[in-house]
Amino acid sequence: MTDKPITEADLQAHVDDRLPPERATQVEAWLLDHPLEAKRLAAYRAQNIILRAALAPIADEPLPPALDLRLHRSSRTKWMFHPALKVAGIAGLILLSGATGWGLRTWTTPPSVGTAALAREAASSYAVYASDAARPVELAANDRAVLDNWFSKRLSRPIRAPDLQRAGLTLMGGRLVATAHGPAGLYLYRDRGGRSIAVYMRPMEVEGSDHMKPRLEDGVAGWTWADNGMGFAVFGAAPGNGLHSTANLVRSQFRRT
Repeated sequence: MTDKPITEADLQAHVDDRLPPERATQVEAWLLDHPLEAKRLAAYRAQNIILRAALAPIADEPLPPALDLRLHRSSRTKWMFHPALKVAGIAGLILLSGATGWGLRTWTTPPSVGTAALAREAASSYAVYASDAARPVELAANDRAVLDNWFSKRLSRPIRAPDLQRAGLTLMGGRLVATAHGPAGLYLYRDRGGRSIAVYMRPMEVEGSDHMKPRLEDGVAGWTWADNGMGFAVFGAAPGNGLHSTANLVRSQFRRT
C-alpha cells in the first residue's frame, strides 16, 4: 500500500479503466471509505454507458471519403496552412466544442447539485420520516395554516399544501428539512392502505427550471421537476402509475400559486 494521496485524476482514470492494477486496487479501497465519492463515480460510469450506447450505431461505419486525410494527402499541404482557412478551422473547432458541451450539459451536471441532488434529499427525507411511527411530522394537518405560513416564510414564496384527495391521499402534516442548499419543505400524505407519499420542495440555485423526470434513489421511486426557481419532488409508494399522476396533480396546483 502507498501513502500517495488519491487525486481527482486517479478517480477519473478509474472511471475510464485506465489505472494500473495496483493503483486501481488502492482507489477501490479508498472509495469504500468515501461512499459519496463512490456514488459520484458510479454516476460518471453510467454517463459513459449512455455515451457508448448513443454512438454505437455509427461507431463501426467507414470513414466518409471527405474526411479521410489519406485520400487528400497530396493536396493537404497546399491549403492547410492558408491563413483564412486556418482561422476558419479554429473557429469551427470552437463552435463544435461549445455545441458538444451544451448538448452534454445534462449528462455532466454534478450529482451534488440541481434536481439530481433534490431527488436524493427527497428520497432520504421520505425514508427517514415516513417510517417514523412516533413523530413523522412536526406540525399535523390540523395546523395546516400554520404549516403553510411557516413554509412560505422560510422558502420565500407562497406555499400551500397540495390537495391530493383526488389521488386518495390525506395530508398528515409536514416539517422543515435542513439541507446543504438551505431549508426545504416536506409534506407527508397517506392513503387508506397506509402507503405514504412525500411532497418535497426548496429553492434551486442550479436548474431552476427542469422538466419532470422519473427518479429511483436507494430503492425509493419518485419524480422531480423545477419551475421558476423552485424545485419539487414527489417520492413514495403508490400502485401502478399513481405516483406519476400524483406528481402531475401537485405540479398543476403549484403552477396556479
